[in-house]
Amino acid sequence: MNWGIIGLGNMAKKFAVSINQLENTALLGISSTSFFKRKKFGFKFNVKNKYQFKNDESIFKCDEIDNIYIATTNNFHFDLIMKGIEAKKNILCEKPLTINYKDSLTILEKLKKSKIFLMEAIAYRTHPQIEFVIKKIKENTIGQILKIYSTFGFKVKKIKKQNRLFNKQLGGGAILDVGCYPVSMSNLIANINNNDIQLPDISDVSGAFYETGVDESASATFKYPNGITSHIHVAINKNMENKTIIEGTEGKILIPNPWLPTKDSYIEINKNGKSYNLPIKAKFDLFTGQINNVNESIRKGRLESKYPAMSWINSVNNMLIIDKWKNLL
Repeated sequence: MNWGIIGLGNMAKKFAVSINQLENTALLGISSTSFFKRKKFGFKFNVKNKYQFKNDESIFKCDEIDNIYIATTNNFHFDLIMKGIEAKKNILCEKPLTINYKDSLTILEKLKKSKIFLMEAIAYRTHPQIEFVIKKIKENTIGQILKIYSTFGFKVKKIKKQNRLFNKQLGGGAILDVGCYPVSMSNLIANINNNDIQLPDISDVSGAFYETGVDESASATFKYPNGITSHIHVAINKNMENKTIIEGTEGKILIPNPWLPTKDSYIEINKNGKSYNLPIKAKFDLFTGQINNVNESIRKGRLESKYPAMSWINSVNNMLIIDKWKNLL
């Protein structure tokens, strides 16, 4: 299965390293408007000159490429996904899927009329760790879920106005860039035992803005119709512990590394005044596992990856909540 990458930043480099761990899978093509980036990336990852494309139109036209990984800045995701669907390419798109709810709905309607695979790259959703958490909740290990608490924050060492995280035109900001992780976690956990997807009301919104107009930190409380409450804190201006705690009527589950789990991870169960760790082993590292998940889904003729990976409606609902949160800040 041959892959192409559009956008050659840090995530593209991680992808290129990870894809080499898989059999019957190859990075065939790359696309960037920067000649220097194309040549440097192509040399490092053995991409032949004829597959180093200077624009996205050319890589979409390449019949030898089956799947496209979109790793550009957030503002380009929508247009590239729409072009990819037209070109009949399967797509793995970096999070967030789009920069607003309206665009994600447009993509959903387009997908319904096509036979194209699409997944938003929220990688923890393809890791065995989250499957194990779901299993423990369904086994009633901590009783009925009451509350969820999630944090995701890091401090950018050298803030530049042109940095994508602090650039409004590029789709920057804490809520859009890292908020999609805890929002997706809240929706997943709050709906584990629901027949129909429930979406939350949002309250207690607070945060801070950088001088460019993007949110550099934000907090919110989500209240779901089933009574579950979720508290979320995100930032790109300070380091956080980066964890998720799920509180039930009979105990708690701590996920100490929810967003970037490793091959050897664990969760902590707190129950009856005692705590113990449960180890989780993954066959692949996080990003290799995500690529393998997409490959296997496509080989089996699926248009979406299996639960708990991000489905189309998961991504659309994520954007709906993110839009509401941003508008309330």
